[in-house]
Amino acid sequence: MLAAGAVVPARADTSSDLQDARSELARLRGDLDAQVRAWQTAEAELAESKDEATALRAEIGDLEVEFRQAQRTFDLRAQELFMSGGDPTFVALLTAESATDVADRWEFASQVAQGDQDLATKVAAQTERMRWLRGRLQEAIEDEADAAERLRTTVDSLESKVSSTLGRISDLQKELKQEQQLAATSSGGSGGSVNVTGSGAIQTCPVAGPNSFVDSFGDPRSGGRSHEGIDMIAARGTPVVAVHGGTVHRTSSSIGGLGIVVFHDGSSDWTFYTHFDSYAQYGEGARVSAGTVIGYVGNTGTTTYHLHFEYHPGGGAAVNPYSTLVSVCR
Repeated sequence: MLAAGAVVPARADTSSDLQDARSELARLRGDLDAQVRAWQTAEAELAESKDEATALRAEIGDLEVEFRQAQRTFDLRAQELFMSGGDPTFVALLTAESATDVADRWEFASQVAQGDQDLATKVAAQTERMRWLRGRLQEAIEDEADAAERLRTTVDSLESKVSSTLGRISDLQKELKQEQQLAATSSGGSGGSVNVTGSGAIQTCPVAGPNSFVDSFGDPRSGGRSHEGIDMIAARGTPVVAVHGGTVHRTSSSIGGLGIVVFHDGSSDWTFYTHFDSYAQYGEGARVSAGTVIGYVGNTGTTTYHLHFEYHPGGGAAVNPYSTLVSVCR
């Protein structure tokens, strides 16, 4: 009786501890996701401010060319009027040889005078437009500097929390997994861990470790680009795995850093993984299965440790994989 009575509170305590662990895990994930969203928002704001400044510089350049052309024409016309005695209408009438000629020259001279007025108006309007554009460009430059500072602050804040938060998430996941294994054993199960994956093109989480991500697909990026994937924050060196069996093709660029494309077996789909710290042992043309480690999370081509992941169905444009990633990663 005493032994039986002692078991009940122990199980209750264990159940309570597990619930606390689940609650803490949910809270930590929520906090980290909020930090990731702030980072993605700051990236988008910086891209937009950079593009606005670039567009303003281009418009100012075009307007300066037009302004110089109009100014030269206006200056030449002013010189002509000065040399001919001033009013083009008066000069035309003085040189007329008949009444009919007077009428014709009056109409022509009036058109010239109107053209001079139109040209002067155009130069004045261009001058005012130039003044406004230069003021707006200065504002855009200041906005860009502010956005860059917000991004630096956000990234610093994110990186200060990533390591400790992901470490704690990893501990909680292990704790919950061990409890699931014990529960399976006590209920007559095999006691082994089962790696449950999805189906279709994305069969498992591409980051084989604690991670955080938000839906940033389509967010603005500099140069008029849009974000074609999902950025998944993880600790440096976390394994990156193929989400589907296929053939490996290595990539490298100044923006993406070290990356890999996996051309899926049985279809024309492909997935893209980049910003690796380093590659796994599989080289160009290697055949891998879903779950095979192909590289490790890094920050090549960027400043923050994360995996950029894209999914291209049918070999076409990227589509948003966020909802599928949530189902296989959470």
